[in-house]
Amino acid sequence: MSAKWRSLQHRHKYTYTSVVFPKSYTESLDRIASDTSNSSNFFSEVKLFASLSSTYAQLDEVKKLASAFTNLLADPQISDESVSTAARFYLETLFLENSLPLHRTLISALNKCRKFHHVISNCFATLCEEYGNLGKKEKKRFLVSRATLSLIGYPKLGILDEIVEKCSDRVAMDVVFGLESVLVDVSSGSRPSPVVMEQCQDAMSCMYYLLQRYPSKFVNSENSSNIFRTSLSTILSVLNSTSFSRDCLVASAVSFCAAIQAFMGPRELSTFISSKLFGAFSDENSDEIICESDLIKGTRDLSFLSRLCLLRGILTAIPREVLNTNVNGLVSTPPWTILYSGVLPELCSYCENPIDSHFNFHALTVTQICLQQIKTSLLSDLTIFSNGYEPFSEDVKIRLLRIIWNNLEDPLSQTVKQVHLMFDLLLDIESSLPFSKDNGTKKAFFAKVGQDLLCLGPRCKGRYVPLASLTRRLGANSLLNFNSNLLFETAYAYIDDDVCCAATSFLKCFLESLRDECWSEYGIEKGYEAFRSLSLPPIMQGLVSGHSKLRTNLNTYALPAILDVDIDSIFPMLEFISVGPGMREIKLKPDLKLDQCVTALVSLLKVSRTMALIEGDIDFDPCDSDHTAVILVKGVNVRVPVRWFVLSLMHCDDSVRIDAAESLFLNPKTSSLPSTLELKLMQKVIPLNMRCSSTAFQMKWTSLFRKFFSRVRTALERQVKQGTWIPGSSTDDGTHKAEDLFQFMNWLSRFLFYSCYPSAPYERKTTAMELILTMIEIWPINTLKQDSNYLLCPYGDNITSPDSTISLVGSIVDSWDRLREHAFHILFCFPTPLPGICENDSIDNIIRWAKKLVHSPRVRESDAGALTLRLIFKKYVLGLGCNVKFSTENNSLTCVISEVSKSTGNPVIGYISSLVDWLHSVVEEGERDLTNACKKSFVHGILLTLRYTFEELDWGCEAVQLNGAEMRAVVERLLGLIVRITSLALWVVSADVWSMPYDMDDSTCGDDVADVFLQDGFAQEEEEGEEESELERELVETDDTNGKPAEHIVMVGCWLAMKEVSLLFGTIIRKVPLPSCASSIVDEEQMGLGTEILDLAQLETMGNHFLQVLLKMKHNGAIDKTRAGFTALCNRLLCSNDSRLCKMTESWMELLMERTISKEQTVDDLLRRSAGIPAAFLALFLAEPEGTPKKLLPKALQWLIDLAKKPLSNCAKLQSCISDTSNKNLSKTRDEGVIPTVHAFNVLRAAFNDANLATDTSGFSAEAMILSIRSFSSPYWEVRNAATLAYTALLRRMVGFLNVHKRESARRSLTGLEFFHRYPALHPFLSEELKIATDLLDQSSSTHHAEPDIIKAIHPSLCPILILLSRLKPSPLSGGSDETLDPFSLSPFIQRCATQSNFKIRVLASRALTGLVSNEKLHEVTTNVSAYLAENQMVLPFNTIHGLLLQLCSLLDSNCRSLTDLSEKDRITSDITRVLSTCSWLGNGACHVVASSYLRVLNLLLDISQRSSTASKVTATVLSLLFEVTSKHLDREISKELGIMHDPTLIELREQATVSYFGCLSDERCNFTNEEVLLRSFGLTNTNLTEMPQVEIHPTQLQERILFCVTDYTYEVRVATMKQLLRMVNRVRPGDEKGVFYKWAINGLQFILMDRLYAEENPKCVYYMLKIIFSWSLQFKDPFVADSLVFPFWDRLVQLNNTVLRSKTKEIIICCMSTCMKCFVKLLNSSISSGASADVNLGMAIEAINLFVKLVKGYSDPSQPVNMRKAASEAIIASSLLDEATLGTENKSENRSVVKLVLDLWFVSIQLLEDEDVSLRLRLAKYVQKIIAGRLNNDDLDDSTPTQVDKVIELSFEFLSSEFGNWLEYLNCLAQRVLDTSIYANSRGDLVRQIFDKEIDNHHEEKLLICQICCANLEKLVVSYNSKEIQLFAENWRRQFLQHLVLFVSGYADSGRNIDWIGGIGNHKDVFIAVYAYLLGIYALSPKDLTGQLNCINKIYPSESSELSIIGPFLGNPLIYNLYSLVVRDQQKSSFLDGFDPYFLLR
Repeated sequence: MSAKWRSLQHRHKYTYTSVVFPKSYTESLDRIASDTSNSSNFFSEVKLFASLSSTYAQLDEVKKLASAFTNLLADPQISDESVSTAARFYLETLFLENSLPLHRTLISALNKCRKFHHVISNCFATLCEEYGNLGKKEKKRFLVSRATLSLIGYPKLGILDEIVEKCSDRVAMDVVFGLESVLVDVSSGSRPSPVVMEQCQDAMSCMYYLLQRYPSKFVNSENSSNIFRTSLSTILSVLNSTSFSRDCLVASAVSFCAAIQAFMGPRELSTFISSKLFGAFSDENSDEIICESDLIKGTRDLSFLSRLCLLRGILTAIPREVLNTNVNGLVSTPPWTILYSGVLPELCSYCENPIDSHFNFHALTVTQICLQQIKTSLLSDLTIFSNGYEPFSEDVKIRLLRIIWNNLEDPLSQTVKQVHLMFDLLLDIESSLPFSKDNGTKKAFFAKVGQDLLCLGPRCKGRYVPLASLTRRLGANSLLNFNSNLLFETAYAYIDDDVCCAATSFLKCFLESLRDECWSEYGIEKGYEAFRSLSLPPIMQGLVSGHSKLRTNLNTYALPAILDVDIDSIFPMLEFISVGPGMREIKLKPDLKLDQCVTALVSLLKVSRTMALIEGDIDFDPCDSDHTAVILVKGVNVRVPVRWFVLSLMHCDDSVRIDAAESLFLNPKTSSLPSTLELKLMQKVIPLNMRCSSTAFQMKWTSLFRKFFSRVRTALERQVKQGTWIPGSSTDDGTHKAEDLFQFMNWLSRFLFYSCYPSAPYERKTTAMELILTMIEIWPINTLKQDSNYLLCPYGDNITSPDSTISLVGSIVDSWDRLREHAFHILFCFPTPLPGICENDSIDNIIRWAKKLVHSPRVRESDAGALTLRLIFKKYVLGLGCNVKFSTENNSLTCVISEVSKSTGNPVIGYISSLVDWLHSVVEEGERDLTNACKKSFVHGILLTLRYTFEELDWGCEAVQLNGAEMRAVVERLLGLIVRITSLALWVVSADVWSMPYDMDDSTCGDDVADVFLQDGFAQEEEEGEEESELERELVETDDTNGKPAEHIVMVGCWLAMKEVSLLFGTIIRKVPLPSCASSIVDEEQMGLGTEILDLAQLETMGNHFLQVLLKMKHNGAIDKTRAGFTALCNRLLCSNDSRLCKMTESWMELLMERTISKEQTVDDLLRRSAGIPAAFLALFLAEPEGTPKKLLPKALQWLIDLAKKPLSNCAKLQSCISDTSNKNLSKTRDEGVIPTVHAFNVLRAAFNDANLATDTSGFSAEAMILSIRSFSSPYWEVRNAATLAYTALLRRMVGFLNVHKRESARRSLTGLEFFHRYPALHPFLSEELKIATDLLDQSSSTHHAEPDIIKAIHPSLCPILILLSRLKPSPLSGGSDETLDPFSLSPFIQRCATQSNFKIRVLASRALTGLVSNEKLHEVTTNVSAYLAENQMVLPFNTIHGLLLQLCSLLDSNCRSLTDLSEKDRITSDITRVLSTCSWLGNGACHVVASSYLRVLNLLLDISQRSSTASKVTATVLSLLFEVTSKHLDREISKELGIMHDPTLIELREQATVSYFGCLSDERCNFTNEEVLLRSFGLTNTNLTEMPQVEIHPTQLQERILFCVTDYTYEVRVATMKQLLRMVNRVRPGDEKGVFYKWAINGLQFILMDRLYAEENPKCVYYMLKIIFSWSLQFKDPFVADSLVFPFWDRLVQLNNTVLRSKTKEIIICCMSTCMKCFVKLLNSSISSGASADVNLGMAIEAINLFVKLVKGYSDPSQPVNMRKAASEAIIASSLLDEATLGTENKSENRSVVKLVLDLWFVSIQLLEDEDVSLRLRLAKYVQKIIAGRLNNDDLDDSTPTQVDKVIELSFEFLSSEFGNWLEYLNCLAQRVLDTSIYANSRGDLVRQIFDKEIDNHHEEKLLICQICCANLEKLVVSYNSKEIQLFAENWRRQFLQHLVLFVSGYADSGRNIDWIGGIGNHKDVFIAVYAYLLGIYALSPKDLTGQLNCINKIYPSESSELSIIGPFLGNPLIYNLYSLVVRDQQKSSFLDGFDPYFLLR
C-alpha cells in the first residue's frame, strides 16, 4: 500500500502545484488587459493562463500563450512600448515560482522575435535587476538563475547572449544567495526537499556556464573578484556538505574546476591540481585568491562521494592537455600525470572497495568517464610514452578487468551498463596503445578475454554485451572457433527472461558480423546460404522445442533481430515448417509434428506482422476458400491451411493463443478492415477464452483488444468519412466487410455484457469487465450521443437500459474485490444520472441498501456498500449536485435532487459532513456499548466510505476552494472523532495477547494523548473509565463458552477500525493541501491564514497518532496498514518546501529512538517481533523521497547497529535473579539493554527484508552481518533469536533465496569473488573468526574432551559463517594470486573444520568449501584431497577420513558437475577414481559412516562419468567397485545381525548400499531433467549412450537380491529398495528389452510385489509398492502378467481402501484400481463378442467397475483436496474406460448398466475438466482429446496439437451426442445435468450472506456453461430424432423443469421474508442460475421445427403459462426476462429479443 501511494505521489508531481502569480502581477494585468483587449488577445491569454490552478493545465495553455505572443509581435503596427509591456508580462513568467516546466515553450517563441530583440533584452535585464535585488524583502531563491539557465540552455538563441553576459554578476549573486540560504537551512537542521535539490543543481549548473562562458566577468575588477571569492566559497561549501544530491555535487565540482581555470594557465592548473587536490607535489606559486580560502585544504578531506564528484569534475571540465601534462618534469623519475597517476588509481581503489551499491555505481560511472578520456588522449597523441614508460600497463588492465568481472552480474542494471561501457572502452584503449599495434598481441588479449567470457555460461546475462564488443573486433567466426555451439547456447539462453535483452544485443551484432564475413568469403548468394545454415537452425530449433517461454522470448527478441539482418530469411524459415510460396499441398517433414509447425508458424507470422512484412490481411484463398488461407509476405503469396490457424487459436498454451490472435487480428495499418476469415476466427475464439485463469493471459488479452478496438474505430470512421459505407447498410461487395465488422462489434458488446450475468465465475466476469472497460475507453458511453460518430457506437440500447444498469449495480455486491471495483468503474462510465436511478426514491433505495452493507461486520460486505456510496458520490453529488443528508432520528442518509443554493450549501461539503455525522452517531453508540457496536462492524465501514470519498475528492476543485473554512471544520470534526475512536479501540488491539482483556484494571487515563506519549514514550489514549470498566465486566462475566466469541468480536471490530483510521489518514494526507510558506522567512501566524485544510498542529497530531498506534498495537494487519498511512504522511512532509514540515519527521525519528531504548521494558514489548517499532522505522525509511540524499535511513541504521553493539552487563547476576525469584512480573524483566538490542535486530531484519530499501541498505549489510554473527555468542536467548532472524534476512538479501532441492540460490546467486567484492569488510572478519573457531576446535580435539566439552568448543560464529559460505557458488574465473579478497584464502580454515570431530561441522564445512574453489583450482583441490587420503589412509582417524570424503562429495556434486570443460571434468573424475580404487577397504564397513560417504562419492563419480562420452573406463571401474562393496553390505548375515542389535549408522550404511546397488543396475544417462532434454535438443550435450559398460548379473541373482531386500528386517532398506525399483520402472524405455532389469521385471516384478502386499504392514512401503505396480502397468497394454492376479489384487485394493487412512495411499489405491479396469473391460469385450453373459467373473467385473466409478466420482468432488482430484483424473486416464464409449453400442439395452457407468465416467471427466487446478485440466483434456480425435470428424481437432480445455468440453458433448444421441438414457443424463445446475440454490437465509458466506470449492467451474451445452445438445437431438418416445421424453422433462421452477419461486414467495434486492431478486447470483436453468430447460424441450426455430403453431400449454406467471418478481434481470419472453412466445413483452441468444455463452 505504501509503495502504491508513493508511486501515485510521484505521478501527481504537477497536480498540486502551479505557477505562483504575485498580487502585483495580476493587478497590473487587470489594468492593462482592459485597455488592450481590442487590439490583441495576448493579454486575455495571459489572464486565462494566470487563472489556472495546476501545472498540467498550464502546460496545455502555455502553447497558446506563446503563439499569442508571437502573433502580437508579428503585427506590423505594434509599437515598441506595447512590445515592452507585453514582453515584460511574458518574460516575467520565467521568473515566477513553479514555472520551470513551462520555460522551454515560453523561450521557443523568443527566437521568432529578432526584430524586437533589444526591447526584449532590456526587459530581461530589468527583470533580472528586480528579482535579483538582494535587498528585496522576502526575496525568493534561484528565480534569476533558473530563468537564465533556461535561456542559456536553449539552442539558437544568441540574441540574448549579450544581455546574459551583462547580467552575469547579478545571476551569480542570485546563485550564491540561494545556495547560502539552503546551507543555512541545512546547518539549522532542515533537509532540502527534492524540489529544492533540483533548484540547487540548476543554480550550480548556471554558475558553471557563467564561469565557463564569461570568465572575464570574474577577474577584471575588484568587485568581480569579490563575487568570484564568494562564489568559490559557496561552491566549496556545497561540495563539502553531505546534504546535497549527487547531481548537485557533480555540478559543484565542475563549477569549481571552471572557477580555477579563470585564474590559471594550463601549467599552473596542472601543478595546482596535482599538489592541492592529490598532494603529489608541493606548490608555492598558486593563485592567492584561490589558495587563501581554508576550504581548499578541505578538498582532501571530502566525503567519499564528494571526492568522487570532484574527480568527475576534473575529468569533465579540465582540458585534456592538462590531464596528460607531466607534472614531475624530472627525467630520472617516471612521468606523473593527473589522468594516469592521480585519477585512475584512486578510481580503481573506489571501485574495489565500494561503500554501497549507489557509490559503486557512481564510482564505475566516473571510471568510465576516465577511460573515455584515456581513449581520446591516446587517439589525440596526448599520452606520454617516453623512456619505456607505460601509463596503461598490464597490471592496470588486469585490475580493470577484475573490476569488470566482479560487476557483470550486479543487481543494479545501471551499474551493469557502466561496466559494459568500461569494457568497450578498455578494448578500444588496448587497440589504441602504441605497443598494441602488433596485431598478434592485440588478438591474444582479445582471445583471452573472449575465452573468459565464454566460460561464464549461457545463462550469464552480463557476458553478452561484452561479447558483442569482442565480435566487432575479432569477428563472428573467431568466436565460433572458440565455441562452435555459441549460437545454440545463445538461443537456449532465451529461456531466461533476464537474459533476453542482453542476448539480443549480442545476437544482432554477431549476426551482422557473421553475414558480412560470409559475404566476403563466399559472395552474396552463397554467402547468404552459408549464413542461414549457421544462423537459422538454432532459432528454429527453439521455436519447435515445445518450451513455451523459450518460444515466446525467441519470437519477441531473437526473430526480429534475425529478420533485421536478413529479411529474406523468412522464406527459409517458413519452408522449414513446410509452408512456402506456391505450396498448395502441405506435407510435414518426418521429424516435425503438426503441433511444432503450428507454434512455429504463429511465431513467424507474429514477427512478420509486427515488422510489416505481411501486406494486407489474412483471408481465404479464392481457389480453396474453405480450407486454405493466403498471406502476402513481401509480395509473395504464401498458402497456409485454415486449420492451422484454428488449431493455434485453440491451443492449450496461452502464449500460442495470444500470439496467434495478435498476428491475425492486428495490423500495423490500423485503417484496414479485418477480413472475413479474421472475423470468423475471432467470433469462434472469443467465447473460448473468457475463463483463462492466467493473469498474464488476461493482461495480454486486454491489451490485444485495446489495439483491436482502436483499429476498428479508425477503420470504420475512415469508411464513413470516405462515404463508402453507411452503418446498417451493405449495398455492394466492397462495403460488406465494414458492415460485417460493425455487426461483429455489436455481437461482441452484447456477449461481453451478457458474460457479466450474476452467477458468472470470477474468471469470466473479470475478463468480460476488463474488455468492457477497454471498449468504453475507445467508445465512451456517456459521450456517444453528443459525438458525431454516434452511429458507429457498438453498444445496443439494451446495454444502457435501466434493467442492465441496475443489474451492474448489483454486481458491486460480490465476494471478489476485483469484480466490485470493475463494476464500479463500468458504472462510472455510464451516463449521469444512471439509467433507471433518476428519482429520489430510487437513489434512496440504493443508499439504504448500501448503508445496510456498510454496517456489516464483514469486510467484503462493507466494502461493497462503501463502493456503492462512492458511486453515489461520484455520479450524483459531484455530477448532479445532489444533497445527501444524514438524519439523526432514524440514522439514515437521504438524497435530494435540487439546485445548489446558499441555503442548501455546497453538496460536496454537505455529503462529507453527513458522513461525519453518521460516524459521530456510531462512535457515540460504541462509547455506550462497544460489544454491540462491534457486532455491527463498529466504524470500519463508515471510515472506508470516507476513505473512498476522499479518494474521489479533488482538493483543488471549486467546491473546496470556495468553502475552505467549512471543509476545515469538517476535517477538524473528523480528526476529533478519530481521536475518540482510537481511545475506544486501541486498548483492545494493544492488550497483552495472553491475558486480553482481563488485565486492564491498572489502566490510567491521560489528559492529553500527545503529552503523555511524549513524556514517557508510551502513548496513552483518552478513555472513559466507567464505560471501559463496564465493558471489561461484561467481557469478564461471560462464561467460557460465550466469552471468547465476545472477545473475538470486539478484537476484530477494533483492529478493523484502527486499520481504516490509518488508511483514511493516509488517503487524506496524499492529496490535501499542506501548509506552505511563500518565502523562506514567514511568520507562523501567516501560515494559518491561507486556504490550507490542515495546519501544523493537526499534522503533528496525525503523526503522533500514527506513532501512538504503531507503538501500542500488537496486531500485524493493523500495523501494516498504519505503516502505509504513516509513510504517506512522512513522504508528503519530506517533499514539501517548508523546513518545519521536514523537521517533524526528524522529531518523530528521535521520539522513536527514545521509545526503543526506554527503560523498564519487558518481554511483552517484544511480542510480534517488536510489533510496530520496525514498521515505524520502515515508514520513515520508505518516506524519504527520491532525488535527495537519504538522511533518516543511514542515521537510524547506524544508530541501530551501534545500539546492538553495546555490551550487555550483569548477565550472570540477572540470570540468577530470574531463576531464584518466583515473582511473575520479575520473570518478564531482562537486563538493561537486552530489550533495546532485540528491538534493534528486529528493525534491522525488517529493513533488510524490504526490497524497496535493498539498494539503500546495501552499505550497511556487511556491518550488520558481522554484528549478527557475533551476536550468536550472546548469553540471552532473545538476542540470539533476533540475531538469527536478522542474519536470515541479510543472507537472503545479500545472496538470494535458497532453492532447497537444488541447494542453490535461484536468484541473485553470487560467486565467492562477487560476494567479497560487494562486501569487502566481510573477508577479513570471516578470516579472523574462522581462525579463532578452528583453533578452538583443534584445542578441543587435541585434549580429547568429553562430548559436552566438544559441544562447548564449537564457536558460536562457526555455524552461521559456514552456512553463509555454503550459499556461494563456484566462480568460473580465479581471483589471481594478488587478490586480497580471494575467497580461496579461506579454504584452509574450512578444510580444517571439515576434518573435526563434530559431525555437523564436517557436513557444513564440506558444503562451504564449494563456493571458495573456482573452476580453475578445482582439479588442484580435488587432487590434493584425494592424494592426502590415499597417502595417509591407514593412519588417519575416521573423522578425518569422513571429512575428506565429504569434501569430495561436495566438490563433485556442486563444482565438477557444473563444469563446461568436459575434458577437465573427465580428468578430475579419472584421478579421483584411481585414488579411491586403492582405498576400497573404506567401503567395507570398518566405520559405517565412512563407508556410507565412500559409497556416495562413488555414486557421484558414476553419475558424472555416465554423462560423459569419454569416461567409459571410469564408469567401468566405479561400477565394479560399487557392485562389489554394496553386495557385501546386503548379505543376509548382516541383516540377521541387525535384527538382533540396532545400530543407526549400520542402518544408514545399508540404506546407502541399497541405493548404490540398484544405481549400478540403472542407466543414469536416461534420467534427464526437462532442462537436460532441452539442452540435448539444442545439441549442447555430447553424451554417447551406446558405449557405456553395464553390470552383468543373471536375472535369477537379481530376483534373489530384490526378494531379500524387500523382505529385509529394517524398514529403511525396504523403503530404499522400493524407491529404487520405482525409479528404475519409470526409466524403462523402448529398446530396454535386453536389459537385465527388464528381463526380470517382465515376469517377476508383479509376483513379488503382490505377494509382499499382503505381508507388508508399513504404510509407506505399501504406498511405494502400489506406486511401482501402477507405474509398471502404464508401460503395457495388458498390465498383468496373468489374469489370475487381477481379482485377488482387486480384493486387496478394496480392503486397503477401506482400512487405510493415509491420503497419499488412498490416491495411489484408486490409480491401481484403474489398472484392473483394463482387464475387466477386456473380459467384458470378450463376453460381448462371444455372447456369454452368465460368467461369475463377468458379474464381479461389473461390480468392480461400478465401485470404481463411484470412488472416482467421490474423489473428483470439488470439496476433495487437489491431490485426490488429480488421483481421480489419473485413474480415469489409466483405466481407459473412456475409450470404451462404444462398448456394446449395438446392444445398449443388454449392456445398459455397463454403458451407463461409462457414460457416468464421461460426465465425471467433464466435471474434472472444469476443475480449478490448471495442470489437472490440461492433462485430462489432452487424454480426452486423443480419444475424441480418433472418432470425431472435426476440423478443429487434431491428435498432436493440444487444444484448450473449453473447446475439449464442447467437443466431449459433441462426441457423446454422436455416440449416444439416439439413446434415451443419454438424453436423461443431459436433462439431469440441467436440473443439477440449481442444486445449491437456497431460498432460506440472508441474500447478502449467501453471496459472501458461500465458500465455493471450485471458482473456475461454470455451471451455466455446462447447462447451456446440455440444453443445446438436447434441443439438437430432440429435433433430429423426432419420435413419439422423444416427444414424450421432452414433455415429461419440460413438466419437471416447470415444477422445480414453480417450487423454487414459491420458496421465496412463501418464506415470508423481505426479498428486496437491487433490480429484483432475479439479479441475485443463486436465484439467477436456478431460474435461468429451469427456463432454459423448458425452452430447449419446447417444440421446434427442423431448423431449430420455435414452432409457433404449437402454443405453450395454458397450464404452463399460468404457472410461469408466478416468476414476475424475478424478471428484473434482462437475461431472465428475454428467455421468459421466448418461452412464452411473446415477442412484444421484450424489446431486446433481436440480438438475444438463449445460449449466449456458446455463440
